[in-house]
Amino acid sequence: MSKLVEAEKPEAEEVKVRRSKIMVPTAEGEAEAMIYTTYTVKDLPPGLITIPEKQWSEEAEAILIKKDIQERRKAKPTIIRL
Repeated sequence: MSKLVEAEKPEAEEVKVRRSKIMVPTAEGEAEAMIYTTYTVKDLPPGLITIPEKQWSEEAEAILIKKDIQERRKAKPTIIRL
């Protein structure tokens, strides 16, 4: 494999996840199972994403986490003086 091809690959990032299944009431009255995923990644405080259990897959979860990390990294911290 050439170095050019290796350079184009985005670096993989280690993300630790913990999942909890929580029953959440709906407007129709029946509770729906939701997967709450708490994740940690270098240089950010823990994050949380939710996805209905019916739509959950490792791929769907990874896409949501990646999108959330990108959005959170765009936001710059506010500096206050005390």
